[in-house]
Amino acid sequence: MLEQLARRECLELSNQIMSRLPREVRDMVYLHLSTRDVEIIEREHFRTTLDPLTRLYSYNFERWKKQHFPEHYWDPEYVSKPLYNELVENYYRTSTFVFSDDPGVMKRFLTTDEMRLGLPPKDLVAKVEIGLNAVSHDRGSFRAYMFGVPKSPERMREAVEGLFELKAGARVVIRFVTEAKTGEERDEHCRGAMETLFDVAQREKMRKYKVKFVVDDVRVWELGEAMRHEWVAIHG
Repeated sequence: MLEQLARRECLELSNQIMSRLPREVRDMVYLHLSTRDVEIIEREHFRTTLDPLTRLYSYNFERWKKQHFPEHYWDPEYVSKPLYNELVENYYRTSTFVFSDDPGVMKRFLTTDEMRLGLPPKDLVAKVEIGLNAVSHDRGSFRAYMFGVPKSPERMREAVEGLFELKAGARVVIRFVTEAKTGEERDEHCRGAMETLFDVAQREKMRKYKVKFVVDDVRVWELGEAMRHEWVAIHG
């Protein structure tokens, strides 16, 4: 009974918001409700979760959503569908989505309409960050696990492939971690990464984005067209 009353009151409020407030004011409300300064998307986003009824593990986005978006305004049953759609649009359009270098996670997130909006996130997302590590600590050997080995070019490319799903004009921050002990080691890792990530084909794809390349949180490059040509001229 109480839940039905709450749903009815929320629906009435959302209808008033849609009918009485102009879109500009509604957008200000959405910024407060759904914008995330840092929204981390990891492999766990797509992993199975425990079904409270069957006690079995399975993938269920609605169950995941209730855990991560518990507020009633994320539930279309409590707010009108138009308001819900605008809220989700704002979430994708204004939040900063942060990814690690797990292959496939970014691409799957950007191309999957989990929120039932009617279009994939890639059409709206405008700000992403991706963390890349030049060194892999795979458990294949004791040395690799303890000290790390250079990450292969194939894995580096896989990690950023999802970027190219983004719409033109999107802001991209690539945070590159070298684990270098000296400046010389850092420069060596950077040369390898730039050659791998920004070869001729990749540079052509990157041309439509606003890309910032951050190395060990120490050095920063704005990879505009002029800077890309300068970097290639200096480092080959």
